[in-house]
Amino acid sequence: MFIHVTVTDFTDNYLPTIDYLKNYYEKHASHFEEYFRYHCHNVDKKMKMAIPKHQEKISALIEMKDKMPKLISDIARDYEQMYDITFIKDVHLIIGLYGSNAFTYRQIIPEITFCLEKLSPQDRHLQIIIAHEFGHALHHLLSEKSGVDWAMIDWESPFTWLLQEGIATYFSTKVVSARKDEYFAFEEDIDWITFATNNKQIIIEAFLSDLTSLDARAVYLEWFSINGGKQFGINRLAYFIAYEFIQSCLQELSELDVITLWRNVNYQDIIYQQLVEIAKKDI
Repeated sequence: MFIHVTVTDFTDNYLPTIDYLKNYYEKHASHFEEYFRYHCHNVDKKMKMAIPKHQEKISALIEMKDKMPKLISDIARDYEQMYDITFIKDVHLIIGLYGSNAFTYRQIIPEITFCLEKLSPQDRHLQIIIAHEFGHALHHLLSEKSGVDWAMIDWESPFTWLLQEGIATYFSTKVVSARKDEYFAFEEDIDWITFATNNKQIIIEAFLSDLTSLDARAVYLEWFSINGGKQFGINRLAYFIAYEFIQSCLQELSELDVITLWRNVNYQDIIYQQLVEIAKKDI
């Protein structure tokens, strides 16, 4: 595992101009290919909007780029010791345009990118998002080790996303001690977790309804996207549903069976039925 830090170049030479941003992205193009392909669109508009935000956050960016490599190495080591695996893929620390905060590449064993302009500089919050993204990679490593047939995974299914986000959140709780809201927001957000907890039944029922009435893209925008949440006025509620789903499964199955649930040909049906049962229990 190698950690590529393009942030030092950004902060050492920073100028609040469009030309500077374009030059930075061109100079480090290999580290931004995945970012601009999948995680940041409308680039020209976002560049103009990002400049004043970048200026305000320079000191925090310097702080984060200096301490993140150690935080990343520590959490990767904890997972490696806990699950007897090794992370070998590269990690990228970049300054983006306030799109995604972090993501894994669309690979079976993925590389990972952290977009520092979107992150809280507090150590615990950084540890949580590192643990979450490495949790995705760990999920894939353990699945590969268990012989998952990747060709049968429907990568465009909300059920797959739900399993992935639930497992990554579950893993993060094992290596970072924090309040429950922080595992979902990567910062403090008591209102978010209070609403989700107090309305769990109605949230899951609404999610199940949308699964049968909306296409996958619409489900993603409403339930998984930071720009969604129109139904309840709260975004990314699928992450809460996903974690509750994993916790429910762990009461019935071994940890490895839950982690590798997508080994089952009918894993999407299993997830749907489990959600139905969770909603019933909370009536």
